[in-house]
Amino acid sequence: MKTVAAREHWHDFFGKDYLLFSEVILNEERTRFETGQLLSLLNLPEGASILDLGCGQGRIGVPLALRGYQVTGIDASDTLLDEARRRAQASGAEAVFKSLDMRELDFADEFDAVLNLGTAFGYLENEEENQDILHRVYRALKPGGQLIQETENRDFKLLYSAKKTWDMMNGCPVWSRREFDSVTGRWNEEMTWFDNGELKSSRLNLRLYTAAELLRMHGNAGLDVKGIYGGFDLSPLTTSSPRMLLHLEKKTD
Repeated sequence: MKTVAAREHWHDFFGKDYLLFSEVILNEERTRFETGQLLSLLNLPEGASILDLGCGQGRIGVPLALRGYQVTGIDASDTLLDEARRRAQASGAEAVFKSLDMRELDFADEFDAVLNLGTAFGYLENEEENQDILHRVYRALKPGGQLIQETENRDFKLLYSAKKTWDMMNGCPVWSRREFDSVTGRWNEEMTWFDNGELKSSRLNLRLYTAAELLRMHGNAGLDVKGIYGGFDLSPLTTSSPRMLLHLEKKTD
């Protein structure tokens, strides 16, 4: 099994501050809607096995477990995993949450579905490693198993995102400065805010893929596209869609 030695910047981004700010965006109403849309798309029987890849604080995994699915959530952020376990225990949900880097995913024919939601892909600098993760997802799926990946729509991001913004997040003013590297395809966002008089900052840096690039990578991994949408509302994907959702299936020869 491969061991990831160096600490990468995204380890620091997905910590306590992320948990505090993300709750403003990832609210209960949004969670209920997205969970319902997922179940409609997947159409899985109760008791089916689901891998939540990049599960974060268990926002989707816990509700799915409460509906009777066998949920395994993996993430590399111990802070978010602790919150996921707390939520599962508080709600009585039976779900397994494991600390694991996606590059170490090592399941074989085990899951009816894999979820990769909320832009939980593209943080690695190495393109081959991103592709390898999709090959590992393919191996983890049972024959005919499904993958749902939901992420940023690069076209929308580049057309409509302001380079500098002020936002109020959980009662805290946050200043953001954004840049896109047209050569590497990477989006960099520097966020700064005051916390009890202390100036704090965080950096988000990830590869933004086009729909065509993602479909090519999924195809290389052996995954067939079942549908592509402009987010959880299942609208057609256009340049005006803030998000992108891919629904894929493991090929069965």
